[in-house]
Amino acid sequence: MFIKRAKFRSTHAVSFFLEGKLLEPFLNQKPYVHRRFDFANLSINWSRFCLLRGLSAIALCLVISGCSPSIAPFSHIAYEMAIDLKVDSIRMMDEAELPYSASEIKVNNLLIRAEKAFEFANGRPLNEHSTEQWRRMLDPERNLLAGFFERWKTESTLSRSFIVEAKAIIAQSFDAIIGLESGKIGGSENG
Repeated sequence: MFIKRAKFRSTHAVSFFLEGKLLEPFLNQKPYVHRRFDFANLSINWSRFCLLRGLSAIALCLVISGCSPSIAPFSHIAYEMAIDLKVDSIRMMDEAELPYSASEIKVNNLLIRAEKAFEFANGRPLNEHSTEQWRRMLDPERNLLAGFFERWKTESTLSRSFIVEAKAIIAQSFDAIIGLESGKIGGSENG
């Protein structure tokens, strides 16, 4: 990069040539001259002031409307359902070393309770995030709760190492649901 320093000009500004382009940001400005009050210019300035005041009022309205809750408030029932289902699911997963047929009724009851939690979340207004997490948890095609039980059903028994890995993933998913619910407005007061 080629930089060359030019001579001082009458405005005492220093110019630089940068790759052949003259960079003089302040040389073209007119010097400040004290003028008397100009009434013709007053109407233009007043118009600008009114425009800026109107724009700031609109911006303030947008900020205030954006601060309204966009997520459902905390629900102690949903919080308890998620914790109960997490504990029961992790314990049920420990039984996956045994044949599925021995625990089929318990698994079905657990999945029914999980579907009730999904329906509870789905029925609350502004609760799309929690509903989507429950939907993923109950999708038999995913590697979460319903997917684990579906695999146990098809393979009859599962290895201990697989159960340990799956428990960690499913516990983390339940923690996400619990954390979302406890992080809602009113969650720190009640939960």
